Amino acid sequence: MAEEGPGHWAPKGAFVMPLLPAKLKVDPVLAGLLHCVAFLELSQDDTVDPDWAVEAMEHVSAYLGRLGSGEVEAISKQLERVAKHVKGQGAPAEVVEFFDEFLENFGAGDTGED
Repeated sequence: MAEEGPGHWAPKGAFVMPLLPAKLKVDPVLAGLLHCVAFLELSQDDTVDPDWAVEAMEHVSAYLGRLGSGEVEAISKQLERVAKHVKGQGAPAEVVEFFDEFLENFGAGDTGED
Protein backbone atom coordinates (compact mmCIF):
# COMPACT_ATOMS: atom_id res chain seq x y z
CA MET A 1 0.00 0.00 0.00
CA ALA A 2 1.44 3.37 -1.01
CA GLU A 3 1.65 5.98 1.72
CA GLU A 4 0.62 9.55 1.07
CA GLY A 5 3.15 12.26 1.77
CA PRO A 6 6.70 12.22 3.02
CA GLY A 7 7.96 10.80 6.26
CA HIS A 8 7.89 7.67 8.32
CA TRP A 9 8.15 6.72 11.98
CA ALA A 10 11.76 7.10 12.99
CA PRO A 11 13.27 7.75 16.41
CA LYS A 12 15.00 11.12 16.68
CA GLY A 13 15.22 14.01 19.13
CA ALA A 14 12.69 16.18 17.33
CA PHE A 15 9.37 14.41 16.89
CA VAL A 16 7.97 14.96 13.41
CA MET A 17 4.88 12.99 12.59
CA PRO A 18 4.38 11.73 9.02
CA LEU A 19 1.68 13.49 7.01
CA LEU A 20 -1.86 12.30 7.66
CA PRO A 21 -3.48 10.94 4.49
CA ALA A 22 -6.42 12.87 3.03
CA LYS A 23 -8.54 9.70 3.22
CA LEU A 24 -8.74 10.17 7.02
CA LYS A 25 -10.83 13.29 6.41
CA VAL A 26 -9.09 15.29 9.12
CA ASP A 27 -9.63 19.03 8.89
CA PRO A 28 -6.35 20.49 7.57
CA VAL A 29 -6.24 23.09 10.35
CA LEU A 30 -6.64 20.37 12.98
CA ALA A 31 -3.98 18.26 11.24
CA GLY A 32 -1.56 21.19 11.35
CA LEU A 33 -2.33 21.83 15.00
CA LEU A 34 -1.76 18.16 15.83
CA HIS A 35 1.60 18.19 14.08
CA CYS A 36 2.73 21.28 15.99
CA VAL A 37 1.50 20.15 19.39
CA ALA A 38 2.88 16.63 18.90
CA PHE A 39 6.25 18.21 18.10
CA LEU A 40 6.14 20.21 21.34
CA GLU A 41 4.91 17.33 23.48
CA LEU A 42 6.87 14.42 22.06
CA SER A 43 10.25 15.92 21.18
CA GLN A 44 13.11 15.29 23.57
CA ASP A 45 13.93 17.93 26.18
CA ASP A 46 17.32 18.65 24.65
CA THR A 47 15.59 19.44 21.33
CA VAL A 48 12.63 21.52 22.55
CA ASP A 49 12.84 23.42 25.81
CA PRO A 50 10.15 21.77 27.96
CA ASP A 51 9.25 24.97 29.82
CA TRP A 52 8.58 26.86 26.58
CA ALA A 53 6.74 23.87 25.13
CA VAL A 54 4.45 23.71 28.16
CA GLU A 55 3.73 27.43 27.94
CA ALA A 56 2.82 27.15 24.25
CA MET A 57 0.62 24.12 24.91
CA GLU A 58 -1.16 25.97 27.73
CA HIS A 59 -2.15 28.61 25.19
CA VAL A 60 -3.41 25.90 22.82
CA SER A 61 -5.43 24.49 25.71
CA ALA A 62 -6.95 27.92 26.42
CA TYR A 63 -8.11 28.23 22.82
CA LEU A 64 -9.47 24.69 22.68
CA GLY A 65 -11.40 25.39 25.86
CA ARG A 66 -13.50 27.82 23.84
CA LEU A 67 -14.86 25.10 21.56
CA GLY A 68 -18.52 24.23 21.73
CA SER A 69 -19.75 20.68 22.28
CA GLY A 70 -20.49 20.14 18.59
CA GLU A 71 -16.97 21.16 17.64
CA VAL A 72 -15.48 18.93 20.33
CA GLU A 73 -17.53 15.99 19.05
CA ALA A 74 -16.37 16.56 15.47
CA ILE A 75 -12.74 16.77 16.57
CA SER A 76 -13.16 13.68 18.74
CA LYS A 77 -14.28 11.64 15.74
CA GLN A 78 -11.33 12.87 13.70
CA LEU A 79 -8.91 12.05 16.52
CA GLU A 80 -10.30 8.52 16.73
CA ARG A 81 -9.47 8.05 13.04
CA VAL A 82 -6.00 9.50 13.54
CA ALA A 83 -5.27 7.27 16.55
CA LYS A 84 -6.42 4.19 14.66
CA HIS A 85 -4.32 5.19 11.64
CA VAL A 86 -1.10 5.87 13.55
CA LYS A 87 -1.49 2.66 15.52
CA GLY A 88 -1.90 0.75 12.26
CA GLN A 89 1.22 2.46 10.90
CA GLY A 90 3.30 1.18 13.81
CA ALA A 91 3.58 4.44 15.73
CA PRO A 92 5.10 4.22 19.21
CA ALA A 93 2.58 3.72 22.04
CA GLU A 94 3.20 7.26 23.35
CA VAL A 95 2.08 8.67 20.00
CA VAL A 96 -1.14 6.66 19.95
CA GLU A 97 -1.78 7.73 23.56
CA PHE A 98 -1.18 11.37 22.61
CA PHE A 99 -4.08 11.23 20.13
CA ASP A 100 -6.32 9.09 22.35
CA GLU A 101 -5.99 11.59 25.21
CA PHE A 102 -5.63 14.81 23.22
CA LEU A 103 -9.02 16.38 24.03
CA GLU A 104 -8.83 15.43 27.70
CA ASN A 105 -5.28 16.72 28.06
CA PHE A 106 -5.99 19.99 26.28
CA GLY A 107 -9.28 20.79 27.98
CA ALA A 108 -11.29 21.05 24.78
CA GLY A 109 -14.75 22.35 25.52
CA ASP A 110 -13.94 23.35 29.11
CA THR A 111 -15.77 26.43 30.26
CA GLY A 112 -13.09 27.88 32.49
CA GLU A 113 -13.24 31.29 30.76
CA ASP A 114 -14.65 34.38 32.51
